[in-house]
Amino acid sequence: VAIASACGLPIAVAGTASYMLLGWNREDASEWIIGYVYLPAFTAIVASSIFLAPVGARLAHSLPTEKLKRFFAVFLFFVGIKILWW
Repeated sequence: VAIASACGLPIAVAGTASYMLLGWNREDASEWIIGYVYLPAFTAIVASSIFLAPVGARLAHSLPTEKLKRFFAVFLFFVGIKILWW
């Protein structure tokens, strides 16, 4: 888990930078878009991640393992349904 957490930031930075560079010359871009990155959404995701990551870590350590696994399985099920439905 620690290695995956440490690798998450460089992967996110590389992905965001590549989306910015690949869409740099888009003709239909508005003033709130850099490449394929919509800045208001980017800002909201970064801000919520900074404030809620410690809460999630605290919850992960305090909840029973079985409950956490079941909650995550149900969450992934609904995400999968959303992806298939859309």
